[in-house]
Amino acid sequence: MYAFSVIAALLSVVSASPASGVPASTVYIGPCTDSIKPHAHIIASPDTTLVAGLQLSTGTSGRATLTDGGIYSLWDFSNGGLGVKPDCGPTGLWLNIDPVVTDYKPLYWNTTQITTNWSAAYGKVLAANGTKTYSTTDTFIACRPVAFAVEKAPWYLFLQTPGTIVPLADAVSLKDFDTTSCVKTKLTIENPTYGTEI
Repeated sequence: MYAFSVIAALLSVVSASPASGVPASTVYIGPCTDSIKPHAHIIASPDTTLVAGLQLSTGTSGRATLTDGGIYSLWDFSNGGLGVKPDCGPTGLWLNIDPVVTDYKPLYWNTTQITTNWSAAYGKVLAANGTKTYSTTDTFIACRPVAFAVEKAPWYLFLQTPGTIVPLADAVSLKDFDTTSCVKTKLTIENPTYGTEI
């Protein structure tokens, strides 16, 4: 009850002394307050993998990659999705699993949510819940392109479906990748921090 009377008193003061150009009936809340909402990276783990600590990023042609400087964002886990939610705006990009490829499924970003079977939460390992075509999995493959020219080239991400028996070198989805560079990894959604990262 006390909180309600404080808010009522505050609103009466605001409406009694309007700023210049603001009608008396308008209450100005202030700038976007998303900076106080949780922000986090999604990082490759465990520490024993070659890509450990790299962060989920966006690559060329909308592909999901791992890099040193990944996405630090609010995350939208609604409707079985994993979306990047910019401060003060609607979800901008959704992480999707290529529904066509059957062995190692490429991950890509799209403005439309297509994948609705992510199991995702802050402080948890990202997993794809089972569908009609594959069982639940939290195993990803990170590979470098065939002709990467720089040491800091991104690692491209693929979901490894359970029971995959296709050798990496024979996988259609990996034909443009150096399959000798591929490593298994998991993706951990960090516990959030509040405010902006320095």
